[in-house]
Amino acid sequence: MKFNWKIVCTGFAAAILLTACGTDNADQNEAQTDEPGQVVDETNGSSTDGTSTDAGSGSTNNSAGESAANMADAVLTESDAQSYAMEVLPGYTLTSEEPGRDSLFADENPEAFMRIETQPAEEGAYDYFTENMQEVLKAASNGAEPEELTDVYTDVEDKGIKNAKAFKVDTETGPVTGVVFEKDDMVVRLTLFDNPDEEYKTDFLNMGQTIQ
Repeated sequence: MKFNWKIVCTGFAAAILLTACGTDNADQNEAQTDEPGQVVDETNGSSTDGTSTDAGSGSTNNSAGESAANMADAVLTESDAQSYAMEVLPGYTLTSEEPGRDSLFADENPEAFMRIETQPAEEGAYDYFTENMQEVLKAASNGAEPEELTDVYTDVEDKGIKNAKAFKVDTETGPVTGVVFEKDDMVVRLTLFDNPDEEYKTDFLNMGQTIQ
């Protein structure tokens, strides 16, 4: 909200004039000014402390409430080839790529997609997915060592996700992020192929955690 200097200056001038005339009118002063540090929003009567609350900032670091709201329009969708279902947001399409491997595409940019692979939570499945994922990322980045991420699925116990590990590499077309976790009786591997701005990462991860 822009600070209305005209209103403030008018208030100060009125206060000085009233003092000079010996008039003590508290109601008039209150009509001209608010509490210190606050400005009245003339459109709705609310006040703010001057900090910006622009909801359209475009940040991908959504709070839990914003993430929940973001997923409100998602539709539970079953995989055609694997034994899982997931909530899919409008603007994305889940399709089978090959046996044991699905792809979730961004409709507006099919080059941005998340590959989804699942296996029963049997002995060795988690370790295989984790080790193989790092090899896949190395190959995608021409041998660069993947960077381990510590901010992916760190507070999702209520979603049933356990032992989440995530790695990332940069490629010529954009970052590639790999995530492995256990949920229910499955081991899940997600591979995110994003654009350089990571425009789709938040949506992909929000949908990925709904796999069931």
